[in-house]
Amino acid sequence: MPLPNPTASENPPLQNYKIAFLKGIFLLAVVLAGALGLYRFSVADPLVAIDLLFAGAGLSLWLYLTRWPGQVEGVATIALAAAFVLFLAAFLLAPQRGNHLSLFFLLSAAAFFLKGMRGGLWWLAGIIVAIVAGHFAQGTGSVFSGADIGTTVLYLVALAGVFYYHETMKSEELARQREDDLRHQIRVRMEHEKQLERLAHYDALTGVPNRVMLADRLAQSLARAKRDHGLLAVCYLDLDGFKPINDQHGHAVGDRVLVEVTRRIREAVREDDTVARLGGDEFVVLLVGLQATEECVGSLQRLLERIRQPIRIGEQMLQLSASIGVALYPDDEEDADTLLRHADQAMYLAKLAGKNRFHLFDPASDRRARSHHQLLQEIRLGLAGGEFALYYQPKLDLATRRLAGAEALIRWNHPQRGLLLPGDFMRAVENTELEIELGEWVVATAVDQLLAWREAGFRLPLAINISAYHMQSPGFVPRLKEQAQRYSPQAGECWLQIEVLETAALDDIARISSLIAACRELGIGFALDDFGSGYSSLTYLSQLDVDTLKIDQSFVRDMQTDKGDHAVVLGIIALARAFDMHCVAEGVESEAIFQVLLQMGCTVGQGNGIALPMPAAELVRWHAAPQPGGLDLLS
Repeated sequence: MPLPNPTASENPPLQNYKIAFLKGIFLLAVVLAGALGLYRFSVADPLVAIDLLFAGAGLSLWLYLTRWPGQVEGVATIALAAAFVLFLAAFLLAPQRGNHLSLFFLLSAAAFFLKGMRGGLWWLAGIIVAIVAGHFAQGTGSVFSGADIGTTVLYLVALAGVFYYHETMKSEELARQREDDLRHQIRVRMEHEKQLERLAHYDALTGVPNRVMLADRLAQSLARAKRDHGLLAVCYLDLDGFKPINDQHGHAVGDRVLVEVTRRIREAVREDDTVARLGGDEFVVLLVGLQATEECVGSLQRLLERIRQPIRIGEQMLQLSASIGVALYPDDEEDADTLLRHADQAMYLAKLAGKNRFHLFDPASDRRARSHHQLLQEIRLGLAGGEFALYYQPKLDLATRRLAGAEALIRWNHPQRGLLLPGDFMRAVENTELEIELGEWVVATAVDQLLAWREAGFRLPLAINISAYHMQSPGFVPRLKEQAQRYSPQAGECWLQIEVLETAALDDIARISSLIAACRELGIGFALDDFGSGYSSLTYLSQLDVDTLKIDQSFVRDMQTDKGDHAVVLGIIALARAFDMHCVAEGVESEAIFQVLLQMGCTVGQGNGIALPMPAAELVRWHAAPQPGGLDLLS
């Protein structure tokens, strides 16, 4: 039985060529032998049977090869054998009809093509033996001379030489090709391995060592410093202001900024020093071979100066700074991992100290950093666990002695320490993402309470405290708009007021002003908290579209005994009138302060003498029936 028919994709190229060659020969044999057979039949030539037999054999072999192309080698052998028998018969039986020796040249060429060099040589040897033996068998009856036979044999051998030379050249070419392919594969593999090696040890964006390579460089630098009794500085660098750039301008611009910052860092240090990127906007710089701490300080100052310079990206000029923490060996005689951790902690303290500076690690700062990190973790867990609450302190209309509003103040119900005021934890989250999270929680909780009060028929304007860092965070206004849509204030209703510290507002007048304008469209007012404690307030007040000034309680409490404080309070009240603003006095602790403020023309007061901050439910009861204790200012 024939083998299964392989698909075209399974046939090697040479086998496909053999199939096409044989099928072409078979068709040619069918056409020529058939036509010759018909002609000889018409003239009653006795060789007609041979022609028809040849044509039938060619057709059969064509059909067989079409049906089972996988049997091409067997078909090739049959075809060669059949042709050999037919050509030999023609040579022996009808030499006078033509030069049948030429047919053996075709047969020899076909044998070399179909059977390769070794098989072709065997067929060539058989053909030569057959020709020579046939010639001697014919004897004197042969139409070919010995010279003809000798020439034919010589030509066949020459033809074999041509095939042999071609096969040898082809083999050498294939060998060279395989050698070139092998070299190419080796080169590609080596380049791929180098690429993998680089990806494993270098940062893909900036090209400087990554965390893996840094560990190796740090270990080597530490060992060298121990051996040479030298000084090693491990500098942990974090960019200030990179996240807003990334958020506002996109990651593509952020990546270009990181590349430029990396270039500047490398230019600011020596060639032997190591610059590594840990990820994001965090870098580590290893300063090696230092002789004194002063050398490290000079390098750090150069780093800060270079990074602080404006960066041009297209048509935009961007600016950022860096906070750097430094751990020095042998002053901090620890292992590599601990040195890196100490540098990280020192960097965090540099940020807390105001950014754009460096901080050297010391054990005392380490303890403070540990305590600070622990507090932040507790705040995060407390926020997730519902430990925070809003307390509400009433604001009183001093003229009518009626409730004019309330201020929402955050409190923390700490599991171990009890109820904590903002002063116990808010400084820890200043200028961090956690400060934004707490601020967002305050806004959402305040809106929830306003909705609950409105459903209960109790309406009053509510003030919340928002930091300037939170206000200037990306997406602040859109998120505030979502809360406003939840509350759905009436047209013209000032349902919420944001209190921002005067000193914070003065840091970026232009941006705070634009935020105030955007919030006013949502029915949200603004108050300057602790007014009078800042500087240049009168100069910039006209640029801030606020509706309320809150007099800092430090002036209110002592204004009866301190003429300066009295003058400040009086001046702020007059200033509020001049700018058509409301005025709220904090720190109303006594009836006497209440009366003095009323005589000065202050409109609203707030303080513990009126009422302490209280939960929401108590505020409603307090409004309906003032609580005893302290000043009964509503009586």
